[in-house]
Amino acid sequence: MATLPAYVDILYSGYSQKRESALLRSEMEYGPPKQAKIKSLVMITRGAKLYIATKSNFQSFETWYRDDLNEGASWFNMTDPVSQTTITARFVGGGYTATPMTPDMENWEIGVQIESWVS
Repeated sequence: MATLPAYVDILYSGYSQKRESALLRSEMEYGPPKQAKIKSLVMITRGAKLYIATKSNFQSFETWYRDDLNEGASWFNMTDPVSQTTITARFVGGGYTATPMTPDMENWEIGVQIESWVS
């Protein structure tokens, strides 16, 4: 399985996590709504900005994304920025937005949505 390249850093700025609910909520005719756990695994979606420090590393990232990830369809291993454990993740919808941070295009910021299953 592919691994997020070591030259890619996840920036603190712009990082977020959204955890889907594992519950089914039912409104009742009287009294409070009932809730029941229906999922043992849930998806966490992370909004993130990736930082790549050189043009050659950016080009390598594009090749990795295209070839190793099959244009973003495949899963990859990465270190969770919060728990520091290895997780299996993929890019949501198979896309990203790359923006050069300097006029010489040596530094890049890549906006992504990354999803993974957690228990």
